[in-house]
Amino acid sequence: MAVSSKVFVERFGWRDCNELLHPHSCGRSALINVRRFIASNAKYYIPVALLHFLKRALQGYSLEVLLDALSYYAQLIFGGLVNACLISTSVCALRQALGEFHLYTLLFVPSAFGAAFIAGVTPRVKRLQHTAIFQSLIESLLLQRGNPLTRALGASKTLQTLLFMCCSALILHGKQRRLHNGFWFLTPDRMPPPDAAALTSCSHERDCGSHIAQGVRNYFLIGLAMDVFKMLIGCAKTGLWSLKQLRLESATWLSCYMAIYRTSHCYLKRKPAASDSLKHIIASFLGGLSYLCYPKLSILSYALLEAMRTLWNAYNKNKTNLKKQKSRFGYSDVIFPLALAYLIHNYVFEPGKVSVLAGIIIDSTTANYAGNLQKRMRLLEPSSMG
Repeated sequence: MAVSSKVFVERFGWRDCNELLHPHSCGRSALINVRRFIASNAKYYIPVALLHFLKRALQGYSLEVLLDALSYYAQLIFGGLVNACLISTSVCALRQALGEFHLYTLLFVPSAFGAAFIAGVTPRVKRLQHTAIFQSLIESLLLQRGNPLTRALGASKTLQTLLFMCCSALILHGKQRRLHNGFWFLTPDRMPPPDAAALTSCSHERDCGSHIAQGVRNYFLIGLAMDVFKMLIGCAKTGLWSLKQLRLESATWLSCYMAIYRTSHCYLKRKPAASDSLKHIIASFLGGLSYLCYPKLSILSYALLEAMRTLWNAYNKNKTNLKKQKSRFGYSDVIFPLALAYLIHNYVFEPGKVSVLAGIIIDSTTANYAGNLQKRMRLLEPSSMG
């Protein structure tokens, strides 16, 4: 529902919280929401905590690993709970303070206020929250096709692939140079020692064929695990358990990504015409051709986010006046509340402008708070929803 502020106030501003938000009093609804938000976030973050546990357990299981995973799980739930509670209570509080609902005080301002709390959570929880929302924002902007650039990208798989190849080169080179410390789908080959810079041979221990085959096998298995996990989630939602829902998309893409990257890197290492750094950049760039195997805007949007983070880290590293003590807060803490507020506001009023991923995140962490609000508005003003 795309409406002006004046039209919104005329249609919904005079209504009270019981009509738009909840059937009970604001106080009672706040208490009920706490229970609902805990359950919603606990369900949503189970896969995240489980993957975190498995990743560490594969390196060596201990009681400390289990306790760390449980602690991370509790931190994720707490962050989502406080964020959702601040948003829902702020909506009611602003209605009481202003005497009516306004277009941007209904969701935008409360969402920005609640999201500001995320700046104070633990770094790993904050990074996960920022990654999810910024990726959703980028994907939503790409889907909107509001300018010539996004329209061209949306209509051309070739341009998407070329952009992903550039991002791949930036991220993998950044990871090798320790300019990128987040998650990426591939781990780059180790940098050769300084005294081996002039050699025209590979630095890995095995022969090139075995090195490439090992990488392809490992990443095929990682992709297969991802595909099986997605199949289980899909089957649990539909209630239909069938192997036909297993699609080897991630397995094909990741194994292809690794095959192109390592093959081209090994080939280029034997050519003396360029520096090792340039060879690695070219190999990382060519590896991005694998995007054609799995051309998803969600992957491209994540690649764009991580490429921007790599460039930002490189910029900060090269600043001559960079402080040794890294600040706990940064520009992302200012952008994050606005990004989340933008997504939630549009999810209710113009859902076509928001990606599927954003909708899942919003509903899963707020127990369908925004989705239920949209449904109530449809019932109260069906003609306005088109």
